[in-house]
Amino acid sequence: MIRQHCWLLKRVRQAAALHRETRSYSTARSCSASPTHTSLQTFLTHAQSTNLAPTSTVYIGTYYEYLCLSTLRRLSFTLIRTGGRSDHGIDLLGHWTVPSLPFPLRVLVQCKALKAKTSPETIRELEGIFAGAPVGWRGENVIGVLCAKREATRGVREAVRRSAAPVIWIMVEDLGSGSGKVRQMLWNQRVSQLGAEGVGIGVKYLPGAEGKEVETEVGLTWKGEAWGPHGDMLWDEG
Repeated sequence: MIRQHCWLLKRVRQAAALHRETRSYSTARSCSASPTHTSLQTFLTHAQSTNLAPTSTVYIGTYYEYLCLSTLRRLSFTLIRTGGRSDHGIDLLGHWTVPSLPFPLRVLVQCKALKAKTSPETIRELEGIFAGAPVGWRGENVIGVLCAKREATRGVREAVRRSAAPVIWIMVEDLGSGSGKVRQMLWNQRVSQLGAEGVGIGVKYLPGAEGKEVETEVGLTWKGEAWGPHGDMLWDEG
């Protein structure tokens, strides 16, 4: 009992330390870069005031990064946008809370706002971002996450499976008007070894417009049961 208590206390302290790391990194970015936007809504306001064309690569990329940031909250990700030219390919970073662990897992996120399907090469690019991770997100126990608009091809799925790094693939569909939906999520064995054992993927069924149709979205499960970001049973598997 004493050993179990000490183990849990250690994990709680680790969680507190990770939380401080995220806050300190976010504060440092805010002070040094003086960001003009910190959310999708503030970015849209900034884009309108500066006449940033919605067809420009900067608009498309930034919009999708914020869309992924807000959408992934439903999968229990807590993220901040890094932005800037010296981000080493890291668009978002933060933590992923899973029910199998008493502390969150550190994650580095790339967002690909491409209309075409991505290739296995994107997984190799994702593996390269670990080298440029900031302090607090370095080491072996960090997960790389790739978000894309299209489903993973067979080649991408194989690349995820074979990767020596812990890798997660998430398809985040842009529904327009700042709304996103998770259509696909998969990860490799390395992610499971870091603590995602028992965590699975399910499909949640939501009422459609005016109750006429049923919409679906990917959600997390824990030991076969639907699981929400705060440990709640937030959705019905149908």
